[in-house]
Amino acid sequence: MDPALLESLLQERLPQAPASGWQEKLKTLVEGELRFDEPLKRHTTLQVGGPADAFVYPAHLEDLKKIVAFAQENHVPWIVLGWGSNILVKDGGIRGIVLRLQKNFTRFQILEESESQVRCEAEAGVPLPKVVEAGRQNGWKKIEVLYGIPGSVGGTLRMNAGTRAGEIQEFVEEITVLRPDGSLFSYPRKKIKFEYRSSNLPAREIIVSGKFRFEKAPVAEVQEAVAVYQKKRHDSQPLEFPNVGSVFKNPDKAFAAQIIDELGLKGIRVGGARISEKHANFIVNENQATARDVLVLIGLIRDKAREELDLKLELEVKVLGEDDTV
Repeated sequence: MDPALLESLLQERLPQAPASGWQEKLKTLVEGELRFDEPLKRHTTLQVGGPADAFVYPAHLEDLKKIVAFAQENHVPWIVLGWGSNILVKDGGIRGIVLRLQKNFTRFQILEESESQVRCEAEAGVPLPKVVEAGRQNGWKKIEVLYGIPGSVGGTLRMNAGTRAGEIQEFVEEITVLRPDGSLFSYPRKKIKFEYRSSNLPAREIIVSGKFRFEKAPVAEVQEAVAVYQKKRHDSQPLEFPNVGSVFKNPDKAFAAQIIDELGLKGIRVGGARISEKHANFIVNENQATARDVLVLIGLIRDKAREELDLKLELEVKVLGEDDTV
């Protein structure tokens, strides 16, 4: 087994208490932006979530390396937060360090272009909609299948985000990661196993950038396809409210939204959260919802699916953090 991966697995299985005074030590190390007790509801599309002990925008790659090394040496847990569109942070927040790459890992460039195809590279903090818009303007074939995904490039790659019509894996050439030992490593596409809303990239490797290849098509044709997707999304999804996207993965040969609708759960409300009337696989924040409100609705859906259909619905949203102890 790769030594870096083995070290990462051992750290996950044998957690130790963080070194005392680690926050003060972190202050002297970080070159980027550092905030303590940062409310994570400011950084998630659902607009719920308690505080992070430390919230960091690393200034550059070397800064990121230093922070990760510091966390490992001082037994401080850490996690990378992308756009915040596919996660539910509990009301007690996240212990340790939350890293976000959206401010300084934002390089997006064309590597090579011909009449028939284009190759590009995007760092992990680049908003996926920026890539989609470049494709829309320049005629990148099938870019419409990524339209409306509110994620960063890093998060999109990590979870193999997509729509019913396609996924990011179709365009990937290579993914570069930062390993726990501070080294960079690039995975060619043939070494990456993508599945429905997941990949086999090790959890403790941080996606730094991705390289992509798109075939080209007439610009007008691509723009028409994107417009169709745009209308469909606005007509079918509750974009007027903060939401987390699809809550559950689609079971084999079925759609979670249809199942929830047939169970009669559309419109059910707990606190400030509601199962959307527009799309039953969306839970929306209508009025200062808490993570607990959302989790109660998730539990209600899962219980009813199990009791009435003998069906176990699997979460697509990632639940992070701790319950509020107050």
